[in-house]
Amino acid sequence: MKLPATNNRAIFLSCFLLVTGLMAVDFFNPSLPYMMVDLHADQTQIKGLIVIYMLVLGIAQFFYGSLSDRYGRRPAVILAFLLAALGLAVSASVPGIGALYLARALTACGTAGCTVISRAVIVDTISEAQAVKKAFSYFAMASQISPSLAPLAGAYIQQHFGWRWSFVSLAAIMVGAWLFLLRWMPETHTPQRTGRTLAAYFGPYAALARDFRFIAYSLSSALIFVFTIGYYATSPFAFQALGYSPMQNSCFYLVYAAAILAGSWAMGSLFIRLPSPRLYFGAVVYYLLVCLLFRWLDIDGSAWVIAIFSFLIGFGCGVAAPLALVLSMGKVETSRGAASALQGAIKMCFTGVFMALFYLTQIRSFSSLIDIFLIVAALLASILLFDGVRLRASKMHWG
Repeated sequence: MKLPATNNRAIFLSCFLLVTGLMAVDFFNPSLPYMMVDLHADQTQIKGLIVIYMLVLGIAQFFYGSLSDRYGRRPAVILAFLLAALGLAVSASVPGIGALYLARALTACGTAGCTVISRAVIVDTISEAQAVKKAFSYFAMASQISPSLAPLAGAYIQQHFGWRWSFVSLAAIMVGAWLFLLRWMPETHTPQRTGRTLAAYFGPYAALARDFRFIAYSLSSALIFVFTIGYYATSPFAFQALGYSPMQNSCFYLVYAAAILAGSWAMGSLFIRLPSPRLYFGAVVYYLLVCLLFRWLDIDGSAWVIAIFSFLIGFGCGVAAPLALVLSMGKVETSRGAASALQGAIKMCFTGVFMALFYLTQIRSFSSLIDIFLIVAALLASILLFDGVRLRASKMHWG
């Protein structure tokens, strides 16, 4: 299926916003154990940086959803990149872990705009069902550009210059992206200045909150993201315990990212004609089977077994992540900025909540990671089962 040129431009813009926003997390993952030493913190405090970042990222998206619906996508993005660059610059000079928490919260206030607008641009421009599914498959593929390349760059800077220069480098990248968008980003949405009342701002969120499937698949999107953010953010502690260097750690990241690219390509090409609910059901069963199999195997004893597990989990995320976006946002007709904000807020806030599973666990091996992944897969299956029971009860009621 070939997409029109206007769709391709929208997808490029969406992916550009997504990738630059994600770099604010992925760039620093190899440095987390070294931040712990330099800032005299413990593992729990360092992992708390991820939780705080995700929670602020989720809450701040409400602001950008209403702002971009009312004033347009372009002004919201310009503001977002300025805040992100400021937060990253402050992060480079913090004296302790408390100040870094505040700086990361400021960065999240900026990158929240990247995630909201990246999804909204697609639904602003593309309406046909298969085209939306294909666009979100490209979106999911682009989401792996940062995790595959940013940790390599961050690991290189860590080994040669230290983690503070990672923040300086990314702040410079954000300023460059801001200049690019200031010159080249078009407006994809006609502003809706419908009033200044609270109802005008919060009415769309209330309507979306009553849509069970929107909320259910937004929660599922968070759980799917937990696989990826949990892998990238907490595996450095497992790799360090197993004796792997930051550069070796980054090689496993490449395997995981390549798997998500393969899964997203398969979803947008091989599986595109399959009904989305049926394909999503298959992805959830797949998660459960892979986690159960590798929990039984001795994963910590072989780098090859870790690599195979990483690929299989990444492939599942590549298929399931765009499906969750399609199922939650595909039928939204109005207030798409608000829909993107609420979907993103649910995804990021609940990612932060679910990351508490990693936050409360001392990660000393890959086996402990798989235990948490099994819990996440079971929660995904529970949401899907509850939605199936609800639909069956609804058909019986009206039938």
